[in-house]
Amino acid sequence: MTGDRRIVHLIAEYSAREAMGRTVAETAGRVAGEHHLVTAHAHDGTTPFASVHELGGAVATFPVGRTAELAGVLARIRPDVVHVHAGALGPVQTAMPVLGPYRTVLTAYAWPTLPGPGTWRRATLAEMRASNVLQFRVALTTMLPAALAAAALRHAGVRTVLTPDPRVARRLGGRPGIAVHRLPSGAPADERRARFAADRPVIVFAGRAESVRGLDTLLAAFPLVRARIPGARLRLLLIPRPELPAILARAGAPEGVEIVTEPVPDLLAELAAAQVGTWPFKFDYTTSPPAMAVAEAMSVGLPVVATDVACVRAVLEPGVNGLAVPPARPAALADALITVLSDEFTWHRYAQAGLRSVGERLGWDRAAAVTTEAYATTIG
Repeated sequence: MTGDRRIVHLIAEYSAREAMGRTVAETAGRVAGEHHLVTAHAHDGTTPFASVHELGGAVATFPVGRTAELAGVLARIRPDVVHVHAGALGPVQTAMPVLGPYRTVLTAYAWPTLPGPGTWRRATLAEMRASNVLQFRVALTTMLPAALAAAALRHAGVRTVLTPDPRVARRLGGRPGIAVHRLPSGAPADERRARFAADRPVIVFAGRAESVRGLDTLLAAFPLVRARIPGARLRLLLIPRPELPAILARAGAPEGVEIVTEPVPDLLAELAAAQVGTWPFKFDYTTSPPAMAVAEAMSVGLPVVATDVACVRAVLEPGVNGLAVPPARPAALADALITVLSDEFTWHRYAQAGLRSVGERLGWDRAAAVTTEAYATTIG
């Protein structure tokens, strides 16, 4: 019976290269059923779905303004479950009348808030507005009372909420009629493994070329690493963004830096070929939790150095399966990278701890099991 059920995944914008889109794709590939994708725009990686429906319109307000088109798609598919993938505004979306006839599950990936005054110095206003950090929807979620979100869920008949973000669990958990379950931060299973290399270690970063992701911090830290480990190299696997030329111009031309802006066909192979992965994000919600690349690095035994921000904490336990440093601190980042790269015992400690994390709590199969149970509870 579970293989016959129809699930519609409703997400504002879809790309399998982004954390939310990757989670949707892995769910469709691992959870029994006929999966359909409904979104404003689908960019790539749509093969796991029986059908894909692009409704167009503004991503920030999706599906408002496209409710008639959404109603038509749902009427044709007749889903057993509509799975809404969203941020903290997800509860409000589930209460839309167009979803009223359908059983609904919500995955709330994050409850972002506007950066506080003390954090604004980490990036310019333009850099924050061009990223996930300072969007209109973030301002709305900052003002959204948790009680109102819970009331919207109850009004919509939503009884199950999944989330990888501890903040969502704290704000919605324990409220009558709503069960909040932590969604494991997905990580792949792979047999390839990173190896320690003392003489010419590679530091790898993979992600959008944005200041808010700490790319400028990393470029400022790298010469400090080279001063202690002359053979160190930095490999940047970048999704180009408009501010990349300005970031590189400010950094100058540090020796030992390789920049790759073409799509990488096998990211896990790139991670397994390095000696440490680093994601020095500057803000709590630079990306929606979990920071997927951090989990992928751990899956091949690559030690991780990152910043102590919310989207990273969904995966990394500081001092347990990786090292965490304060955001926008090049010297602190350099010291942590040197600690891992210069001590083989420390390197193996974090490599093995990351693998244990993947095996015990971060794998995609565990995420699929939690989602399967949510569907069964909702249908049944």
